Amino acid sequence: MDFLNNILQLPHRCLLNKKITKAFFKRNFDLSIAERSLLDTQIENIDWIASLNPENINVNTYVNEDLIYEEIQVIAVIIRDKDFENIAIKVAELIHKYIPYAILLCVYDTQQMVWSTYHKRIHQNDFSKRMIDKRYFSEAISLSVKSSLQSKFLESLAYQHLEKANLFELYNGYTQRIFALQASKLNSTFTVRTQSRTQSDMLLLEELNKLQEEIDGLSNTAKKETQLNKQVDLNLQIQHKRTAMAQLKLKIAE
Repeated sequence: MDFLNNILQLPHRCLLNKKITKAFFKRNFDLSIAERSLLDTQIENIDWIASLNPENINVNTYVNEDLIYEEIQVIAVIIRDKDFENIAIKVAELIHKYIPYAILLCVYDTQQMVWSTYHKRIHQNDFSKRMIDKRYFSEAISLSVKSSLQSKFLESLAYQHLEKANLFELYNGYTQRIFALQASKLNSTFTVRTQSRTQSDMLLLEELNKLQEEIDGLSNTAKKETQLNKQVDLNLQIQHKRTAMAQLKLKIAE
């Protein structure tokens, strides 16, 4: 866990360095068979690294009719060396789903790590529950050899670099950095944008991913199509979508 403390550089007064047992999840939540299996077979340890709240970091809470940010939990999960990215996403879903606070989560094994934030809204029928609104994941990052962009991303996670107007702004700062790493693939530059710019770029990236899915679907259809005129039409649709993707990439990279 030392490498995580070195990355995040959180104030000592908010550090916990406690264990969260698998029994905690089994005892307190109605887990599915698949979730119980995930706990038992894929997770080595769950570490509760820190809890950030107004008392220990002097950053105000944020509350409105949809959102409540009273604390930010920092949690790390060690998983077994098998099918890392797939298992990491499933583990993240489990942790974020059942712990109702804002969580900065690092899932890692002996070779690589993934960071995630989930933005959650208040369940309108039960104030104690949260509904997951958006999910954000970094790419898998090697623990030993990192690209320059990945190194800049990790350096940017240091507490001193984050906005601290309130806990929502603080948590959103982590999300902005995860998104900046995603966007860096488009222009080979790691830049943390303003909150408003990040939000608009996120929408563009969602549209970009949607277009890519549509292109993949059209390409699969074109491979199976036997009529030449329909193949031509499908290829034209693909070209139009690729042009639209190129324009979106330019907007994000500006």
